[in-house]
Amino acid sequence: MKKIVFLIIAFAATISCGSKTKSTPSDAASTKESEVSGSQNNVAAVVKQVNAIYDYWNDLKDHYDVNKPSVDERFGSKEWWQIRQEVAAIDRECECGGFFDFGEEGPLDPWTYDCYEGTVSANDIQVKFQPNGMAEVRFLVKDAVTLEGIPIRWLMRMENGQWRVANIFFEKDDNYDILMNMRAYVDDGKYHKDFDINKYLQEMKRLVAKKASTDEDETSFDAYGLLDIDRDGKPEVYVRDKEHFYNAVFSIADGKPTLLAASFNATEIYFFEHGVGAQGGCGTGCMMSDLTLIKNSRAVFNILAASSMTKDDKKISKKEYDKLYAQLGEPVDLSAMLHEIE
Repeated sequence: MKKIVFLIIAFAATISCGSKTKSTPSDAASTKESEVSGSQNNVAAVVKQVNAIYDYWNDLKDHYDVNKPSVDERFGSKEWWQIRQEVAAIDRECECGGFFDFGEEGPLDPWTYDCYEGTVSANDIQVKFQPNGMAEVRFLVKDAVTLEGIPIRWLMRMENGQWRVANIFFEKDDNYDILMNMRAYVDDGKYHKDFDINKYLQEMKRLVAKKASTDEDETSFDAYGLLDIDRDGKPEVYVRDKEHFYNAVFSIADGKPTLLAASFNATEIYFFEHGVGAQGGCGTGCMMSDLTLIKNSRAVFNILAASSMTKDDKKISKKEYDKLYAQLGEPVDLSAMLHEIE
């Protein structure tokens, strides 16, 4: 299989597409009554829903009806269905072949990988409930010719009394996170077409050089990507050099770049639900976290933990630091599609 590879901060691919037309999510639960009620919050209920999804997929394949909702609308979470519609809107305008057009014999199906011969089914289903109420589901998807099965992992959540699929991972392809990469694809489609990195590049170099305490001439960026960290409709900008020595994230909400995070030496960029930062080594026996909370594409505060702990350059206690750190939320695997800087 020929695989699409997006940037997961340390890895890169250069793909560009057109603009995106915003669509409105619909509540798929209104299309048909669920086979699984909210009271059936157990493994058997989840397994029953997984099988119901493939029964529905097979029925659509054998008796396609344009008036029936798609599997994504019928069984996806609200967020999944919204992103799928946004991806489809970009696909219609994009000359890149479409988000899922990376199979050896044509586009892949997120629900079946490339299994489509005869009846498709989920096999050896394993369910593990998570503390946040979601269900992690692993199984092998098989068809008439793929007897060994292809490993797939779902995250499911209860919405409107029904177990819905919130994310799909292709475990065969390095645990390929479909939702994360769809977001990157959508962000790129929304923002890249009208974005000129050269308007901001010199100031970005200056800010990173200042942060790294080095000469501006020593910093250079060869690629950039646009991503919406706080999901407020305004993109942040990720930049990096060829050697991945310098990596940085900027806000441009005020018409000029503001440095949110920078990594160099032994540190790496990390993303959180509500922020971004650099974490890693800062010398022998030293570990550093330099983190920024983001709201409306602007820095709310910065916290630094190294030899001491500070908030916006003022010393704070560990208790205060931990309280601020919690506001960042959980770490997330955020990605950006990279474009070469000419």
